[in-house]
Amino acid sequence: MAWLAVVLLLAPFSAARADTACAGRNLLPELRQSGKLAPLEAAAAATPDGEGKFYRIERPGETASFLYGTMHLSDPRLDLLPEARKAFGAADTLVIETTDALDPATTTAMMLARPDLLYLPPGRKLSDILTDPQAVAVTAELERLGIPAASVETLQPWFVAVSLMLPACETARLAEGQKPLDLALAAEAKAADKRVLGLESGGEQLEALASMSWDLQVASLVSTLALGDRLPDLFETMTQLYLDGRIALISPLVEVLMPPGSAALAREAGAFERRLVNDRNHRMAERLAPLLQPGGVFVAVGALHLPGDEGLVALLRAQGYAVTRLD
Repeated sequence: MAWLAVVLLLAPFSAARADTACAGRNLLPELRQSGKLAPLEAAAAATPDGEGKFYRIERPGETASFLYGTMHLSDPRLDLLPEARKAFGAADTLVIETTDALDPATTTAMMLARPDLLYLPPGRKLSDILTDPQAVAVTAELERLGIPAASVETLQPWFVAVSLMLPACETARLAEGQKPLDLALAAEAKAADKRVLGLESGGEQLEALASMSWDLQVASLVSTLALGDRLPDLFETMTQLYLDGRIALISPLVEVLMPPGSAALAREAGAFERRLVNDRNHRMAERLAPLLQPGGVFVAVGALHLPGDEGLVALLRAQGYAVTRLD
């Protein structure tokens, strides 16, 4: 589910899904009853900083800053906690993952500048890298969604998968002009004359996604399409975990809900997730260090970047900061 890290850049591609109301249900009770949830909870409980999404960052002689884990969605339930809202109001600077997402023209220019990350090599089509059964299944599901298969035949599979990852209700909200929390905070910060800075470029995010092998890209596309009508349930379950602050449980739970793949693909997916999450965590922490020195900074990044031995919370502590959970 590292898709959520960059899906905002690609959301306009998903317009075909914008006519359905939110109807997702929380799958946690069902998973608990089946016995699938308990081992996931045990593993999440052993993850450092696996719970919580709001932290104070401080070091002697510096004004405190704050770290907030977000979901890149416009669901109004995902607004800042009241105590985080106060910290944001008092901050001089807002730091988000990338400021490229604030300007559609910048996003478009970035994509046009790197067609090699989005499109298949010249002369190749999506059907060339799909098996016959996969091609039939992908074409059928795209048509069910109202997307002609010919319209995506030259796109890389990862790009098609990410573009279809938003549930209908989220696409509808975005079409109506509602902003995901990160972008809404950026708009508020600019209106209040705060500095708004990014930790990476949209191009760097795209490069990370496009680093998948063809096999993993195809598997990701097939799995995403296979979710079908369960996509709203998946997002509602993730949202409930996020609201409860159970961040480390989100990724393993999604793995259980996604259609299964081969063991080899699972290993490759693990390596890819390390590139997309852990490697970016180190880059973010390195670039965040000088920004935190004046203090008074509010950092808002995807919540999946916070937990673990290589999460932002642990990496900031390794830089000598006291990082204290506040929620």
